[in-house]
Amino acid sequence: MTDNPFRFDSLTHVTPDGRWFHTAHDAGEARLLCEMDEAGVARAVVVALAGHIENDFVLSLCARHPDRLAPGASFNPAAYANPAAARQGLAALLASAAFPALKLHPRLNRYDPLDPRALAALDELAACPRPPAVWLDTLFYYRGGALSKPVVDTIHTLVCKYPALTFVLLHGGGSWLLQTAEAIRDCENAYLDLSLTLPRYRHASLAADARALVGLFDRRLLFGSDFPEYGIGEAQRIFAELTAGLPEEKLANVLGRNLARLLDSRTA
Repeated sequence: MTDNPFRFDSLTHVTPDGRWFHTAHDAGEARLLCEMDEAGVARAVVVALAGHIENDFVLSLCARHPDRLAPGASFNPAAYANPAAARQGLAALLASAAFPALKLHPRLNRYDPLDPRALAALDELAACPRPPAVWLDTLFYYRGGALSKPVVDTIHTLVCKYPALTFVLLHGGGSWLLQTAEAIRDCENAYLDLSLTLPRYRHASLAADARALVGLFDRRLLFGSDFPEYGIGEAQRIFAELTAGLPEEKLANVLGRNLARLLDSRTA
């Protein structure tokens, strides 16, 4: 692997018709590849969203571009009546295809990450000889929902309960970015993804926290754009502005090296 300008985007989305919920964003395949080319991004993870973007679509998309796109399947444990059914459902998904990442989205699918059905699914995942890494959306709060533990405590509980699993904590805990980093500091099976949170809070004090983490925690951080919520080039420009003057070695870790090591070990 080379240093900059090598790039590996940890979080992107593509839809079959290019529409992105109720926005004007273009989530089409051609747009993703164009933005990757313009921003010098060599590879990207494309994730499914249970109930919204089908696993089969993402797998077929990534199969068309195997050197550039890595697939992340998605699973919704709340779609099952009980923990046993959720575990069986995940077992069926794991048997259906190979993928290096599995996306869990508690907010979009409306469940507490510590729901017994979610834990049963993680139990099944942990029992696999070579489990995919868990791409866990950490913006847990949703209207009408209640968490059994606060956000950072929930993250810490999951990461500690499943040491055999690797967690990519999408959006880094949101506004709890620094606290989340402290919570997982001693847990080498967890990484913080900076997508969405970094551009959203670039004018807040959290931007200084993110810069400090790149300097101190660079081997556990991943750069993601959250395309099409943010353009890939836009996300990279914001990252570059906030990290100006930091060592190139640390920037290279965040922008690609860490993610390549993490995923390539699952596809070798």
